[in-house]
Amino acid sequence: MLMLKSLRRFVLVLLLIVSGCATVPKHVAQTMSKAEQGDAQSQYQLGLNYTNGIGVTQDYTKGAQWFLKSAQQGKSEAQFMMGAAYASGRGVVHDETQAYQWFDKAANQGNPAALYQKADALANGRGTTKDIAASRKFYEKAARLGHVESQYSLGVLLMTGRGGKIDKIMGNAWVLAAADHGNKDAKVFFDTTSKKLTKKQLKKVKALAKKL
Repeated sequence: MLMLKSLRRFVLVLLLIVSGCATVPKHVAQTMSKAEQGDAQSQYQLGLNYTNGIGVTQDYTKGAQWFLKSAQQGKSEAQFMMGAAYASGRGVVHDETQAYQWFDKAANQGNPAALYQKADALANGRGTTKDIAASRKFYEKAARLGHVESQYSLGVLLMTGRGGKIDKIMGNAWVLAAADHGNKDAKVFFDTTSKKLTKKQLKKVKALAKKL
């Protein structure tokens, strides 16, 4: 047992040397050890460390490798990061189809950011067949989970009738909700579109937005 522990410490030291940072903080070293043992959360965290250069030398390739290990175990945040890696070409070869597939896996687990990326990909035919009606559905799922960009995008689709029926009241409500949550573009857009509403309609929009 002592020999096994010594071997693990030796392997960890080698990892620190290979990482290019011999003074890795203790908590990062612990994360490395757990990640090597197969812990999905630690693998995801180590992916973040390498991607952002926190406690180790920044290395997008190593970041993607650790995200992949975690994603393969079903961690939605890591699946999202794999989608982001393929979409940006950071740490892996740029591949929109792979990006969509990973966003889809994370979206199926209810990850709000992944739902937004899936909706956006469907709206623009990026990595998958263009389907604005489907994108509207996934924007709404993310919007109802509090994803602000999705609230704005959904509102625009509802007001323009892209992907379904026009609903200017609900569309304005979603845009206002996004504006109230800090989206500056949504605020500018609502300031323009709200001028076309009657006082009665504006009152209804504001009441709906408070519930979103």
